Amino acid sequence: MSPQYLLVFACLWGIADTHPAIGNLAATIRATQSSLSDFLGDAANAIDGNNNTDRNVGSCSRTKVENSPWFKVDLFYHYKVYTVRITISSAGDGLRNAEIRIGDSETNNSNDNPICARIENITRANTAVFNCAPGGVHGRFLNIIVPGRTVALELCEVEAFGTHDPH
Repeated sequence: MSPQYLLVFACLWGIADTHPAIGNLAATIRATQSSLSDFLGDAANAIDGNNNTDRNVGSCSRTKVENSPWFKVDLFYHYKVYTVRITISSAGDGLRNAEIRIGDSETNNSNDNPICARIENITRANTAVFNCAPGGVHGRFLNIIVPGRTVALELCEVEAFGTHDPH
């Protein structure tokens, strides 16, 4: 094999095999959501590292008003997530009666995974921190869902902290 091919292979292997060892596991990975309210409400806005709570400048994700809206981050690797930090928009009604779910299943858009924490209420323009069970929760997918309610789900920043936990 020529040196050029070895260099390309080594570079691609380095890219394919990297994962965050410290810091926010959800940062700039890949996010999706159940729907899109408008062009400013893209799911990626909630994992861009920007804690601005003004949705009018494109810093928040937002679904349409719908039954059981959800937001999902594919972490690409298997982690043990200990803490999730969520920042809510300064507009709207905040976030109430929601769930943070983490796991490996993609069934039902990953909304059937184990519950990390329940969100009783996060008021507008605030950030709340949730601990996932005493020992953390294993998984590749992190979801936030508002089950059984017809609302818009609006998130300005979602951060996850834990350790790489291959299996």
